Amino acid sequence: DFFEVPPPSGPQARVMSTGTGTVEGHLKTGGEQVTFANKAVAGSIDPECQRVFELLKIRRKHRFIVYKIDPESEAVVIETIGPRAGQLVDLKAALPENDARYAVYDWEYTTYDGRPTNKLYFVSWFPSNATPYAKMAYTQAKTHVRDVFTGVFDVMARTLPELEALITGEAEEEEDQEFGDDDF
Repeated sequence: DFFEVPPPSGPQARVMSTGTGTVEGHLKTGGEQVTFANKAVAGSIDPECQRVFELLKIRRKHRFIVYKIDPESEAVVIETIGPRAGQLVDLKAALPENDARYAVYDWEYTTYDGRPTNKLYFVSWFPSNATPYAKMAYTQAKTHVRDVFTGVFDVMARTLPELEALITGEAEEEEDQEFGDDDF
């Protein structure tokens, strides 16, 4: 019932021998092994990350902290620290539009009965045009990072309007509605 397929011949049959074994070449690349730049991998968390997070959480020294995976040390490190006078627009300006990041944001607001209060948000920033390697690395490292940052609400955002809606609790405007309100 099983049949044997003969191996391909010609230019499609390129076989590469590496130090670890044999790798068949891909048809589209002609056997060339493609590697990607900025391949992020997280192996550890810099101790400075937790120290600065405690300053934000307990002592209220900062408004936000943006973290990234350092490609050289393969550790999660601090990229940007927002001053206490900073706002949500400053956090949005600190996030790159084409790479993944983590952020912790201290959002101050007034409750319905007039009391000032705040919430800490752990933001997983995964924009749609980030590389798949970055998204996978940040997703894989998230469990280790979340163990360090306790007592925060976890949100994931792909766009800046989505981030603002998740933090402020205001509804995000629908941009891609198929039908308008006047169609019915």
